[in-house]
Amino acid sequence: GEAAEGEAASVEDAKIGFLAPTLQTEFFINIDSGLKAECDARGWDYVAVSFDNDSATAVTSIENMVTSGCNVIVAMISDSSCDDALAAAQAQGVKIIECGVQTEVYDVCLNTDQYATGVAIGTMAGEWINEQLGGEGKVVVYTTYQNTDMQNRGEGIQQGIKDTAPDAEILEVVDIGKDVVGMGTTTTETMLQKYPDLNCIAAYGDAAAVESNEAVKAAGKSGEEFGIFSCDGTEQALKAIADGDPQHGTVRFDDLGPLMAEYAERLLQGETFPKDEVISTPSTNVTAENVAEFYTAE
Repeated sequence: GEAAEGEAASVEDAKIGFLAPTLQTEFFINIDSGLKAECDARGWDYVAVSFDNDSATAVTSIENMVTSGCNVIVAMISDSSCDDALAAAQAQGVKIIECGVQTEVYDVCLNTDQYATGVAIGTMAGEWINEQLGGEGKVVVYTTYQNTDMQNRGEGIQQGIKDTAPDAEILEVVDIGKDVVGMGTTTTETMLQKYPDLNCIAAYGDAAAVESNEAVKAAGKSGEEFGIFSCDGTEQALKAIADGDPQHGTVRFDDLGPLMAEYAERLLQGETFPKDEVISTPSTNVTAENVAEFYTAE
């Protein structure tokens, strides 16, 4: 009957809002362009907003999205500071997809087991240390305490290294803060001076790792003698792995845009999801062995 037609119309005329902490890094730029393409293909309106890692801006952005007629908001926020704004949006009939963190307010939560992601980074590092350095790794871990998720990822990195390469030594765990451009460079230059025998960096994200890769090369170290491992599967990291640079591994998440669009569509069609059911986003460890599947040299 009519209800079905009414629902179909709402699905056809949907407007999706994407709220990201930044639209400056490759990881978020890729999600944005992927989700936009999915929305275009469905004839949906689409708006993307960066809240520049500022929770007050995030709250205002959510309110603006509701006012501008978004039916679904895809929020990549890192804490509970937006719960009230998201709950108010829900009360107006807006569906909330939360991605990357689980807080109190959402219709669908697409999340990553951050501890397991960390373990994957640490395990790749440990395997390389065992094969390439006979287990004698001198490692610095780059983490961030900006939110619980990233703390968990950092803990996982350390555990992965300990379990896989028990003879490796973790020299220092450095909080390098948010994905600020330049932090990987300056921190790595400092660490190379502080620890002349440093031969491995395990970082929570590609942004810092890619910069570290350049700093390590600038210091005259090759991919044979130095290993960098991280997460995000960005193009720059994949290229470095393919080129045999010190960057030897990254954890690549399956493209989130199509996943977000699929769940937006299901929500718009009236499907509901249990509150405790977090939908896990799939990932792949990328090393020299399989990098060709994800990266084609120009």
